[in-house]
Amino acid sequence: NLQSTSMTQHPDDDDDIVLTSRIPLPNSDNKCALLITLNRPHKKNCFNTLVCHKLARIFQHVAEEVQGYDYNCTTADDDDQQQQDDDSDESQQQLVTVILTGAGKSFCAGADLSAPPNPLHQSSDLPHHLQHNPVHQMTRV
Repeated sequence: NLQSTSMTQHPDDDDDIVLTSRIPLPNSDNKCALLITLNRPHKKNCFNTLVCHKLARIFQHVAEEVQGYDYNCTTADDDDQQQQDDDSDESQQQLVTVILTGAGKSFCAGADLSAPPNPLHQSSDLPHHLQHNPVHQMTRV
């Protein structure tokens, strides 16, 4: 799902417009943070339709990943907890926080007015628009 990506000098490539990486948390065997970086420093990290879709997809994956965490924490007995401890490795790191940042000097200067996201789509509550709305997807986490 969410794989690490390194920053590039030319973030015009669709794959490099929003980057993700997992950061293991200190003093924890299996907890991590997800670092999300808007990677359009040449545009002061302004968001366009592609950035909105990428962020929405990332937050969809985060929501799916953390969906069972609370349930598992409240229902696990000692045997289940021991089994979880035995199975822990990097691929099973528990995501506990998300950090949203921007590459370069600006976090995000707002919408890219040369190619802005459609405001009707971003404010719509139709399911096919909600799947591409990053704010809606963030609320699922």
